[in-house]
Amino acid sequence: MLNSDEVKRIALEVGFDDCGIARADALADEEYPLREWLRRGWHGGLDYMKRNVDKRMDPRLLVPGAKSVICLVSAYPPPKSGVREAESGKVAAYAQHREYHKVIKDMLFALKERLGIEGKCCCDTVPISDKHWAARAGLGWIGRHTLLVTERWGSWVNLGEIVTTEECSEYSECHGCPDFCAKCGRCVEACPNHAIAPDGPPMLDVSRCTAYYTTHQRREIPATVDAHGYTMGCDICQLACPFNAK
Repeated sequence: MLNSDEVKRIALEVGFDDCGIARADALADEEYPLREWLRRGWHGGLDYMKRNVDKRMDPRLLVPGAKSVICLVSAYPPPKSGVREAESGKVAAYAQHREYHKVIKDMLFALKERLGIEGKCCCDTVPISDKHWAARAGLGWIGRHTLLVTERWGSWVNLGEIVTTEECSEYSECHGCPDFCAKCGRCVEACPNHAIAPDGPPMLDVSRCTAYYTTHQRREIPATVDAHGYTMGCDICQLACPFNAK
């Protein structure tokens, strides 16, 4: 059995900024409204999201016999001068500093080796919802803009997980979305393309989102989408978030 304090201590030693551990039970539709998002067609051309829906909801289908999801946070520097600097640079903050996939995967494998456990290391390319598992592990909550918001770093974080068959001595508690975030709406108002659902569960229409067109598989930006000068990603909704003002 894993000792939760030991796992968190070693996670910090290998380079992560925070760690939480969740029991590997399936996510509820209320936690992760994936099926409703797909039903609305808000996934745009991301057809891969229609595959492995059950695995995305239940890590025990991803790793047979999974007992725990070790969730990790790696913070990155936000834009220094707010919207103006971010727009003039035309590159979202997460892409200005490092290729985070490699950095996080290296740290995940280092943590797994130090713990001496079997498990699957996940960072974006595995069918598991990084944000919702981080929220389940008590590391933050899902903001209206659908990103994980942490008390210490706001939403300027990258995420990774280890899904393991090992049980843990103590599991973290999910604190849910605070009322402030549910009622705020600043990210909704800031998005020039009205991509963020103003009410209901946090959801994003990717076909209206600048980052959908400027990240990974580049797509031609339609005339109806205001990219606000970005050529890689987009930070506008994050820059509007009061938790990022810190």
